[in-house]
Amino acid sequence: GGMPTPDRGISLGLVPDVETSKKIETTMKVRPVADTQSPSSFPRFHPHVTLASSTDANALRAAIPSDQKSVPVSFKTLEVGDKYFMSVFVAVHSPPDSPLHLLREHLRAALGGRAIPTLPHLSLYYIDEADKEAREYTARKLKSELRVLESGRGEDSAVKLACFYDDIEGEQDPELIEGFAGVEVWLVKCEGPVPDWEIMEKFPLSC
Repeated sequence: GGMPTPDRGISLGLVPDVETSKKIETTMKVRPVADTQSPSSFPRFHPHVTLASSTDANALRAAIPSDQKSVPVSFKTLEVGDKYFMSVFVAVHSPPDSPLHLLREHLRAALGGRAIPTLPHLSLYYIDEADKEAREYTARKLKSELRVLESGRGEDSAVKLACFYDDIEGEQDPELIEGFAGVEVWLVKCEGPVPDWEIMEKFPLSC
């Protein structure tokens, strides 16, 4: 087995502002499964939408448009996949001519199609193959406990994450997050266990 790692060890991730990241992390902290077989299931990681991956940090750096504005991201559907890095994730809208689509097309032209994830998404959990039944279970619990609210169909699909703060006593109305503004692109070295990933550089996007 060994640790699951991405095929191409360095990636560009689109990242929300600090406040929104904290809110999204309140959902990512929910652990419906108490006992896991693998130590690499349910690691903590920063919310991001992976834009591209490569072995060449300089190529990734050079591919970021110099005048890139912040990129609005809107959540589409909650999905369960069959790979570690696509265990439980929120697919995001990327319609033609949207800023996210145009950025992905720019990166595809610069880096080649293999460098770009097929489906733009925000991962909530990485769950190892040894715990694969926990993927479907986790997604089901998120919905049944109203941590993830789904609406609409097709291109009108939307997902809201209900963010509860652990440190607040008593009843609280959750804040509903239906997307975020991607305000930075992070260049991340994805080697070894997920908690050991190293942020090599942060590129702020203009407002």
